[in-house]
Amino acid sequence: MNRFYLAGILLLCPLLIFAQSKGKRKKVLTPQDSLEILLQEVVVTGQKSTVKLEVDRKTYDVDQQIANAGGSASDVLENIPSVEVDQDGNISLRGNESVEVWINGKASGLTSDNRGEILQQLPAESIEKIEVIDNPSAKFSAEGSAGIINIVLKRDRKAGYYGSLQAGANTEGGANASGNINYSSGKIESYLNIGYRHRHNNLGGAWSRQNNFADNSYMNYDTENGRRGNNLFTRAGITWHATKKDDLTLSGMGMLGGSNSNNTTLYHYGTQGADQDDRRMLRRQTEDGSRRMFHGEMGYKHSFSDTHFIDFVVSYNNWRNNNDNFYQDSTYYNWEPTDPRAMTPTTYQYQSRPLYIRNRSWEVKLDYENKFSETLKLQAGYNGNFSKENTPQEAYSDNTWEGVNPTEDQSYYNRFIYRMDTHALYSTLTWNIGKFGIMGGLRGEYWKVNTESYSWEQEHDATKREAPYKKDFFQLFPSVFVSYQLTTSQQLQLNYTRRLRRPWGGQLNSFRNTRDASMVEFGNPELTPAYTHSFSLNYLKQWNKHTLSLSAYYRPSTDVIQRVKYQDPASGVMYQTNMNVTRDLSTGLEAVIKNNLFRRLDLTTTLNAYYYELDGFEYDIMGQKVTGDGNHNFSWTGRMLASLLLPKNFSVQLTGNYRSRQVVTQGYRRANYNVDLGVRKTFFDRQLAVSLNCRDLFNSRHWETVTSSTTFEREQRNWRGGRRVQLTVTWNFGNMKGKRPQRQQETDEEGDMNSSYSGGMED
Repeated sequence: MNRFYLAGILLLCPLLIFAQSKGKRKKVLTPQDSLEILLQEVVVTGQKSTVKLEVDRKTYDVDQQIANAGGSASDVLENIPSVEVDQDGNISLRGNESVEVWINGKASGLTSDNRGEILQQLPAESIEKIEVIDNPSAKFSAEGSAGIINIVLKRDRKAGYYGSLQAGANTEGGANASGNINYSSGKIESYLNIGYRHRHNNLGGAWSRQNNFADNSYMNYDTENGRRGNNLFTRAGITWHATKKDDLTLSGMGMLGGSNSNNTTLYHYGTQGADQDDRRMLRRQTEDGSRRMFHGEMGYKHSFSDTHFIDFVVSYNNWRNNNDNFYQDSTYYNWEPTDPRAMTPTTYQYQSRPLYIRNRSWEVKLDYENKFSETLKLQAGYNGNFSKENTPQEAYSDNTWEGVNPTEDQSYYNRFIYRMDTHALYSTLTWNIGKFGIMGGLRGEYWKVNTESYSWEQEHDATKREAPYKKDFFQLFPSVFVSYQLTTSQQLQLNYTRRLRRPWGGQLNSFRNTRDASMVEFGNPELTPAYTHSFSLNYLKQWNKHTLSLSAYYRPSTDVIQRVKYQDPASGVMYQTNMNVTRDLSTGLEAVIKNNLFRRLDLTTTLNAYYYELDGFEYDIMGQKVTGDGNHNFSWTGRMLASLLLPKNFSVQLTGNYRSRQVVTQGYRRANYNVDLGVRKTFFDRQLAVSLNCRDLFNSRHWETVTSSTTFEREQRNWRGGRRVQLTVTWNFGNMKGKRPQRQQETDEEGDMNSSYSGGMED
């Protein structure tokens, strides 16, 4: 119980501090103080602020979080307020999975199909900060009804050279090593980063308990899994300041690695109330995989003046993922629990299913900005994205455990081809009138989708192929931002944007996947986008050492895409697919409270309370009636990061997260919590740093889901690992106290997203 008392005290601390601060004398700002002062981060002498609060976004300096040392980008995102990463790598923001994830302001090859794998390989030490933009303007892609999460990678721009070396290891057998170096001068800026990660995890698992009403049967399973892998990550870039007005940039990012995993699952089948199972199946699944990712980018920027420029960027992305999956099944009938070791399996089955994912894309961006005066600014541009996926899957099987003589199993062959081309034009106009500011924007997007899914016969005989699913769309996405400067330290803003969630490739593939013996999964090529009207009301207030940010949001959506499950009454087989089921509504209030105390203690508390409502639905899928009752609930999440600076160059960080019960389609997800603890010690004027952190202090990072319908009820629990202790050593070298070149410093300040309206992404 002590941990719960501690969590309650931590959550009450910022409120007590605010109450105490009301009676204190406030710092008076002169009328000459500009709006930018309001939007700057709170500066704390002694330690760097970890959160920068702005009206339209929140920026988290993750480089200062000890718990991230030696981890991956997925680990970093798990510690960002209102962001959740589940056991499958799916990312949600404020309980909504319709969120875009970018690297350095662009998609950078990340898609809903591959971003889970890429983010698990991207080293945490290469990340400088995370930006959460919950209601982007028309300047940005309309994709993601919940908003955009932008991962900004490190790129130091100090004059001269600067770099660091890092190495670490953890109690699960994982290890990491990396190095980076930066060089800046008046004409050239360059950087190089190389990192290696070895992952080792034998603590993952899952269990499920399912009851079927039609025949009074049950189907349960228990899973243990382990995973290990090696990954090499590298980044490099160079910027040439050709003239005072022209910059040329070349950069690239690549990953190369492999992994292997093993899962052992015992399935139980029987009749409810019986003393023993009718049968049991033991499935052993192993996977050998190799992955390769490349992102290359070329950019040119011409500045007519400090506030008038044109920026052109073209990038190429390539993602390859080779997976050799092996399934070994042994089934026992008339199970005798007295001595299961003495039983001989009745049947065996061996399957080999190689899967080769090939995804490539081009992205073109052209942005124009002109600030005509202190009160009027125009932004306009074009964004094109052209992607293609070609993924074949084969299958080989026989009736032995070892796979002595496997033959091709044509029924499991599939080739999935997916193309999507997107063209977008946008324009925004910002006008400030005294204390009022208004920005109106309009974005037009045209996109076309082509999906093909071939069986073995269709692959080898083109005359048997069905016509590809071809669809094209054109939609307008307006945005309106209105703000009022209450005082020099307070601002109020009302926003509206229209956004969408497009179905991603795997959701459109009609191929039936049986990798889970308890469930047959398949996609739906008839899916259409879901659309959202996003309203938000934001308030920002700063005191001398305290900051408060309040955000109220209201988001009704139509044609919501959700996973649905149903059971075939004849065979008893469970199926899962995706449907545009109905409408939903998400509304809530988010509060971020920052307290800087005694130059040594920094508290950042985030509370997000929201109400979610999903309408009921009824559909016919493949002759089966699928229903879902209307559902609604109130949920909340809380997070506190406490950073304490101690004597002798010690620092301590404690992070706690809590997520209440949450509604999902046909059920709900139970509440969960987790706590991380880290300690850091620096030596030799901060040139050497040693960090020790414990992730998931109480072994509580898991997900429990309950789903049901008129034909079944199911309870599941999944977890990726357990408590992990990491030791990391970092050595910094070079011109550590150097200043940025004057010209580059001005450029950075322009693109530091201080504008409450447009907020340009870093390139």
